[in-house]
Amino acid sequence: MTRPVGVVLWVLLAVVSSVAGGDTAVFYVAPGGNDAADGSIDRPFASLARARDAVRQARSADVERITVFLRGGDYYLTEPVVFTAADSGDNDTRIEYWAYPGEEVVLSGGFALELDWQPYTDGIVSARVPNRIEKIDQLFVDGRRQHPARYPNYDPNAKFFGGTSGDAISTERARTWTRPEGGYMHALHEAMWGSKHYEIVRVDDDGAIRFKGGWQENRGGGFDPVFRGGFHKDYLFVENLFEELDAPGEWYFDARTKTLYLIPEPEVDLAQAQVIGAGLKQLVVVRGTADEPVRNLHFRGLHLRHTQRVFMEPYERLLRGDWSIARLAAVHVEGAEDCSVQDCHFEDLGGNGVLLSRYNRRVRVEGCRFTRLGESAVCLVGSMDSVRSPAVEYGTTLPQDQIDLTPGPKGPDYPAQCTVHDNLMHNFGYIGKQVAGVFLSMSEEITVRHNTIYQCPRAAICINDGCWGGHMIEHNDVFDTVRESGDHGPFNSWGRDRWWKTSYNGGRDIEPFAKERAKLDNHKTTIICNNRFAHPGGHSWGIDLDDGSSNYLVRDNLCLGMGVKLREGFFRTVENNIIIDGFGGFHIWMPGCDDVIARNIFVSDEPYQFIRANPEHARQFDDNLFHSRSGAIRITGVGRGPLTFAQWQARGFDTHSVVADPMFVDPARGDYRVRDGSPALKLGFRNFSMDRFGVLKPAFQHEVARVPRAFAAMTQPQETGSRDPKPVAWLGATVKNLTGEAEKSAAGIGRETGVLFVEVPPASRAAGAGFRRGDVILKANDQAVDSLDDLHRITTENKGQTVRFTVFNAIERSITMRMPDRTE
Repeated sequence: MTRPVGVVLWVLLAVVSSVAGGDTAVFYVAPGGNDAADGSIDRPFASLARARDAVRQARSADVERITVFLRGGDYYLTEPVVFTAADSGDNDTRIEYWAYPGEEVVLSGGFALELDWQPYTDGIVSARVPNRIEKIDQLFVDGRRQHPARYPNYDPNAKFFGGTSGDAISTERARTWTRPEGGYMHALHEAMWGSKHYEIVRVDDDGAIRFKGGWQENRGGGFDPVFRGGFHKDYLFVENLFEELDAPGEWYFDARTKTLYLIPEPEVDLAQAQVIGAGLKQLVVVRGTADEPVRNLHFRGLHLRHTQRVFMEPYERLLRGDWSIARLAAVHVEGAEDCSVQDCHFEDLGGNGVLLSRYNRRVRVEGCRFTRLGESAVCLVGSMDSVRSPAVEYGTTLPQDQIDLTPGPKGPDYPAQCTVHDNLMHNFGYIGKQVAGVFLSMSEEITVRHNTIYQCPRAAICINDGCWGGHMIEHNDVFDTVRESGDHGPFNSWGRDRWWKTSYNGGRDIEPFAKERAKLDNHKTTIICNNRFAHPGGHSWGIDLDDGSSNYLVRDNLCLGMGVKLREGFFRTVENNIIIDGFGGFHIWMPGCDDVIARNIFVSDEPYQFIRANPEHARQFDDNLFHSRSGAIRITGVGRGPLTFAQWQARGFDTHSVVADPMFVDPARGDYRVRDGSPALKLGFRNFSMDRFGVLKPAFQHEVARVPRAFAAMTQPQETGSRDPKPVAWLGATVKNLTGEAEKSAAGIGRETGVLFVEVPPASRAAGAGFRRGDVILKANDQAVDSLDDLHRITTENKGQTVRFTVFNAIERSITMRMPDRTE
């Protein structure tokens, strides 16, 4: 990695100038250094820990800045480097740990292995490792993460976990494992709300597998007092089992004999390859308290790699949101003020990237790149000790005559006024699926700005609870999310705070004081503005303000392929947003919720979908512009059937709103501003910038520019055909056009499109091909199947030919079959 010579010279001249002025101390660290040296550029230290100790001594001098430059190379840490208040700067002294300009500095939690590989059998090679190595949790060969021996084998094109199969834990397979102890089973949650992970304890004589684990999220799934059940019975795999070692890139470590087994990938020359095992769970720990914080400490330009996975560590359940978390990360900051992590690269980590835990004020994570992480990128998580009347389990309902009625937190142990800015986050969550690019819980006034987040299994940005609001979520670019889970959006929040009762989920037992208590925890408004959210395929709840989320302002967002969901909360304003092929999902509204839906542009045949929500509970529906390519607007979930726009207005809603062409500037290129003369402007809509989404750093922008995104596909879908609900016979099954809110919700599809299987008799040709009741055909040979007309046409055109169907039923899958020679 190189940087422009001018930048390098500028930094060095600045350092020299400061040294000459006598107000800066500079130390150097190099992989070939010596901790007995003086830390000069000619006699550098060997370790970061030794430089830290030298900084402690230099703090007593009259200096304004202490800089430690790490020279390029790999630093293999044998324990985390811990910084305490003794390593702190102050208002007058800044302490910095920087990568030397133009050089790549790697802090590795791994250990390099020099091995004598010997042939074993069936393409497997083996090597003895040093006796000091007790565990290898991750293995990297020439920089590529290898896979613990697993079933099914890793497939990069598989949707979940790189390949899953329900028979991975069959008794027949389990009986083949001679040493199952220490193996793992990874599975999606049974409702696809994240993932659950287990260690295999033993296999009984009858082949039954005994597990421990499943605590990695706060929704057990079913009656699960010890987190045993609640995992998906099909979307799972097993690993770290010797008998499953059968594919290139797989490995197994026998800790008893200190033997490492590997099937090398074809292009690898093991005689020359670099082999690294992961040894640490954390690399840098900043450890202070609210009373003695670490101040003015800054890290810049470092690469952090090779931490262990953390899924079997103790997890802490976080209030009544769906999350639990292991408070571990490559960079773990607790008890800090005015510190920063800048321009760092978090890569090939088994756990989280950065964790701001408990007390933190004005800490910045800026200009960093996060990729190939086992868990989340950046998490900000406060302490339950600062929460008034906390409740942890979803089913727990607090007696309302016993809760603390004082707004806000009761203690200081939480992140506040912190910033996550200009970071690139993608391809994280390869183990955990209840993860996020940025995760907030029990925190206040956090700014999440100008980040680009994509290719992740669940939300890009998630707020676990209403404690304590005041967040600013702005200018982010989010796409290709919720790839390995369901019932979620690229932004997600919960608000199951002290006022919220579990029975509210069913729209029951709503007390009149719920509204006045909805701001006790979320006592400051959270603003979501000027973001671009895109979800081009399948169902998404979009900006998902779930269960009780209250006190939100959602404005000036561009939503592509998704919209906004409001459920069981109060005081939500949705204004001046552009929603393309999405909808407002209004679920189980509280009386007098005071929600406002105004001055938005909806490009959708069905812009509003109500589920047990009375629109009269809202404060305002008005001044919106609606555009339908089919020519008709439908409002569903109100009354006995879909309402026309005229019928909706006759009920007193959207009386000033219009159905018209919004007159976008250039939607095919992503410019959804409206032109002069647009009727939206007359309604009070204001254009907002279309070129300020996401990262600002040029190198990041160039990388993101190479990721394909088709805006044209968002604006020119096929017009909806007839939505006749009458069922017909097809290949021995009963199918129909997917119509109505209930069918869409059950199928997990956001609009009326596709062909739904109502009944699939076991003996039918459709069942034999793999179709199931509830499946929805969306494509055939990559052609859209919007209606029965499309299915009939494609079936007729392909008699006797092989057709590949794209089917959705909570998840997307493919079914390939030969069509009969005559119509059935």
